Amino acid sequence: MNVPVPSATGPEIVTQESLLLGAAERIDRIRQGRLAIHVHLSRLRPQNRQDGHIRIALRMLEPMINAYRGQMFLLGNSDVVFMLKDPNLTDVENMVFKLRALFSKDPLTFVDKGDGRDNFCTWFDLGVTSDYEAFVGMSRTVTEEARQRSRDKAKARVELPPIDPTGLGEVMEALAAIDVSGMIRRQAAIVIDGTSAEVLFQEFYIAMAELQKALAADMNLLGNRWLFQHLSQTLDLRVLSALQDMALRKRPNMFSLNLNIASVLSKQFDDFEKSESTRSALSVEFQVLDVLADSRGYYAARERLREVGHQVVLDGLNELTLQFMDVTQFDADLYKVTWSPEMGEGEHGDITAAAMAPLGMEKILLARCDSESAIQWGLNQGIQRFQGRYVDAMLAAYTMAGCNKSSACTLGQCIARHGVVAGPMRSECGNNDMLDSSPSMRMPKPRRTPEATA
Repeated sequence: MNVPVPSATGPEIVTQESLLLGAAERIDRIRQGRLAIHVHLSRLRPQNRQDGHIRIALRMLEPMINAYRGQMFLLGNSDVVFMLKDPNLTDVENMVFKLRALFSKDPLTFVDKGDGRDNFCTWFDLGVTSDYEAFVGMSRTVTEEARQRSRDKAKARVELPPIDPTGLGEVMEALAAIDVSGMIRRQAAIVIDGTSAEVLFQEFYIAMAELQKALAADMNLLGNRWLFQHLSQTLDLRVLSALQDMALRKRPNMFSLNLNIASVLSKQFDDFEKSESTRSALSVEFQVLDVLADSRGYYAARERLREVGHQVVLDGLNELTLQFMDVTQFDADLYKVTWSPEMGEGEHGDITAAAMAPLGMEKILLARCDSESAIQWGLNQGIQRFQGRYVDAMLAAYTMAGCNKSSACTLGQCIARHGVVAGPMRSECGNNDMLDSSPSMRMPKPRRTPEATA
């Protein structure tokens, strides 16, 4: 499977904090009657903040979350945040009392510092603008803290030496002996038409962190781009073979695969193509760096794919590549552009939108959309296709709304299970039919900012 550059961070990690922020932003226009409570378990003394007690607290909350169409988030620092719709306040107060009793040995639950604040939990009446703004601010803060923890962990890791030819040979031998299906991940992209949204395709790729752990714990697989390129061609073939045997209840309407140019001309690709010809359409994504390195091979692969009706996607684009490179010369069916928060900022966003315009907004897929603001920015530019963790959360939420087993799951679990095609996480789902189906969704209309309408 392809990677953009050796230092790429890989697929985004969905955190409870990012899901909380997405949920907070999503309810902006439907706040009336909604209540949120932030339980500050991170303030407990370490000996009172045991995993077992926190699991009990979550189980205690589940009936109320289900009764009042709520959501619950366990943050990385052990805090719990839950949101409810039109709750009975007496029920909520009783539940908070029970939670306080669960941790009653800790001073946090009974010490009064004299400032009038409840140090154990914070209440937000989301129908009140000041409370809602404070809640969104808190959500943004914990999300950034989670990202910083992730960055700190990355810095703390021991720097692994890059893979060398000897190590590549050992990895190739090990790869031949393992089942890669448990490492395959999927992520949906959607197309929004008016106020409805449908799944456009499901992208399948290898989870590089798991591959690294299983095959090369003592070396960096991405440390040498050219050696990894050789490995990725073998990975392409293994994934194509595994996808043919994939035991899904429902095949996606369209597969999207990020492949090496050479892989499109392989026998394994022919076999996969034949096996799916009557079941699913096919979209193939090529990294822009690979296209630049082998433009002749790209054009040949593109024509071979188009001859039989497949879609060609140019991946790995961002604001800079759009501004300083003429990507129209590659004549793809779709162009996948990575979203960044800076794109939503005034003049910077205008420049990026202008750079996209020659491609045609109907051919843009905005990727790595981690918040509603990313979707709204894209809609305001005329973009209809989106992919990213906000989309993951939205799909899981709609799935749970129609699933008769949803009471046994959290939104985070549903998102994670959607992302795998085999293994224990999938078997834990009580409704694989829903897991493999694509729900129809309702989407908000584009909202024009004051600057855009001025």
